[in-house]
Amino acid sequence: MPINIGWIRDGLNQWLLVILVLLFSIFSQAQYEDNPLKGKKWTTVSGGVNTMDFVSWQGMMSYSSRGETVLTQTRLAYSQELIKAPDDSCAEHRNRLIEAGLLWGDGWGKKKWYVTGAIGFGLNVRMYCDHSVYESRYLTAVTLGIPAQVEFGVMVSKKMGINVVAVGNWNFRAPYAGAHLGMFYLLK
Repeated sequence: MPINIGWIRDGLNQWLLVILVLLFSIFSQAQYEDNPLKGKKWTTVSGGVNTMDFVSWQGMMSYSSRGETVLTQTRLAYSQELIKAPDDSCAEHRNRLIEAGLLWGDGWGKKKWYVTGAIGFGLNVRMYCDHSVYESRYLTAVTLGIPAQVEFGVMVSKKMGINVVAVGNWNFRAPYAGAHLGMFYLLK
């Protein structure tokens, strides 16, 4: 009598589904628990480096607010070329980027720490040197971007703390990734 492999596979799939449902029901909580960041508002001032043009420095200020279901962040940042690339043909100007962004995400925390992640859209003003055959021109261009930000913060007093911020911005003129050290102030 031949063994029906399909029947055995279907039986195993059913048992696997039953086991997963039982495990989920054991480890899930019956009551909804509010996010500890709900209702919190804070502002961050940070500085660091990024990969905009070889090595660039960046200063940033952001405002974060965690509502009922989502974290909303706004940020303003300024980046400027710090170390020029060895093959940079334009020595008289430093490339710069000014950006404003609106981001959404979520996070989690406890009494003394938090971690958040957000992504959104932004407006970038890029000032850069364009080298042509006969001359170098310093141009300004406006472009849209997709900024991203991940923060990890630790409270050092009742209202203030320090944080590490990973930043990025994907755009057509000067995409970058970077890291900052910053201070935050808890508004609420």
